[in-house]
Amino acid sequence: MARTIVLDSFPLSTVGKPRGVQPSTTDRCREWILRCIASGNSVRVPAIAYYEALRELERLSATVQIARLKDFCFADADRFLPLETSHLETAAKLWAQMRNRGTPTASPASLDGDVILAAQALSLGVAPSKLIVATTNPAHISRYVAADLWQNIQP
Repeated sequence: MARTIVLDSFPLSTVGKPRGVQPSTTDRCREWILRCIASGNSVRVPAIAYYEALRELERLSATVQIARLKDFCFADADRFLPLETSHLETAAKLWAQMRNRGTPTASPASLDGDVILAAQALSLGVAPSKLIVATTNPAHISRYVAADLWQNIQP
């Protein structure tokens, strides 16, 4: 069953990194992403995850890794999900709802990228049974949209 898999920042960051001498978590995650694509799944990159992956590479001046990340994100016209005003408005509503319920996902002053990522994922209009966010920390994101550890998601 083909699904839409939305990448959080760690899984996304692996596509730019070089292969290790010993297979690492990064290598396994990058291979998992490639298997997901080969299996016919739609792998999507929300702008907020792109920002989070790109900012560290910029700090390191890792030009080759930046090029790999950009190549992956923009290789398919539908892969990158630009940030729109409607995403921010949805994220603000979701954030407020959780805070009013007493289940905040971040401190009041925090940007809370997880809720922005969730809003971007929800904007795709994909049936909940066919949408999942691949992450290393599903606890906060799963309050808004289906999310799981990338290792638990079958390609």
